[in-house]
Amino acid sequence: MKRLKYLSADTVDVLRSGVAENLERYRSGDFQDLMSDGDWSIELQCEADLSPLTDLDPSGTPAAEIENSIKVWRALGHLPPSLAYEEGIWVRLTHIECLEFSRRRWLKETEDDKAEGQIRLHFFAEGLNGRRDDNALSRLWWNGFIASKVAPYTSISPLETMLRSADTRMNLVERSRLASRTQLSAGILRLVHSSAWLREQEQNFRQFMIVLNKMGGGIVFEALGTADIDHFMLDCARRAGMPTI
Repeated sequence: MKRLKYLSADTVDVLRSGVAENLERYRSGDFQDLMSDGDWSIELQCEADLSPLTDLDPSGTPAAEIENSIKVWRALGHLPPSLAYEEGIWVRLTHIECLEFSRRRWLKETEDDKAEGQIRLHFFAEGLNGRRDDNALSRLWWNGFIASKVAPYTSISPLETMLRSADTRMNLVERSRLASRTQLSAGILRLVHSSAWLREQEQNFRQFMIVLNKMGGGIVFEALGTADIDHFMLDCARRAGMPTI
């Protein structure tokens, strides 16, 4: 275990403004020569074992997303959300400890005229959307964070169900209000896990969410038991077109 390090806000801003001139560093080089500047290695009071991050899978497959999320959460799951919001932590990781993974995952065969945009999205973490959806490492942390909130209310593997498609991640991770309502999120995951109809086509899941949003707006799910939530979810799915068995 070692002290977790981060970059100062000024250093992040310098890097962000210098993406074009550092393009070759992102492509095939590194930033090691810049680390002598103390603003690259500011130590936090918390410690972390970053060894799970040494073999992240850059393939981008659903299976890789699940395994990578587990590894990032294993390494950094103890970070409180207030600290995980710090951009300097994630920019340090994408530029130093996880540079190789970040470029193999997000730059691969990207043409130079598009590479700058990819770097700004995935090597930095500006704003909530940048941390939650785009940064190469913090988006994986968010997957683990939401799964950890849902896990006490479900017996299924939340990460596997959450990341089965872009639509389920969007609804359970990117929609912050839904993500904060763990009983509701757990109910959705249980139904997705058990219903082949919801998993068959993205359109089925989208239609289910439309019905759920219409019917569930005034319901206090936190006051309901698991059986009542599951009954409500099933009713929404049937109204959305799921065949009655």
